Amino acid sequence: MASKLTSKTLKKLKTAGFEPFYPSESRNLKSKKIVREALLYALSVNDLEAFQDVLVAYLRVSMKSRLSRKAKIGRTTLYDLMDEDKPFNPTLETLGKIFEDLAA
Repeated sequence: MASKLTSKTLKKLKTAGFEPFYPSESRNLKSKKIVREALLYALSVNDLEAFQDVLVAYLRVSMKSRLSRKAKIGRTTLYDLMDEDKPFNPTLETLGKIFEDLAA
């Protein structure tokens, strides 16, 4: 699992009109709209590495207790998604709940 956004990912996002952001700079990651658009763009161009990078970066700056409660996802599931030692393989149900929270 990539722990930070790669320059290739950043170039793709910038080309698509997104302001580049880094996991260590959480100001853009706190915008649900920016995160949602970046995730949807990554899916639309079949860039699963970028999708994972953006989602993990968002989860790292999110309040896991709040997200867990609002999206009805276990905190363990959220931490497992961020764990570099575990495979990144979220279910569609988990992704749907995260996107539902991002759309709120």
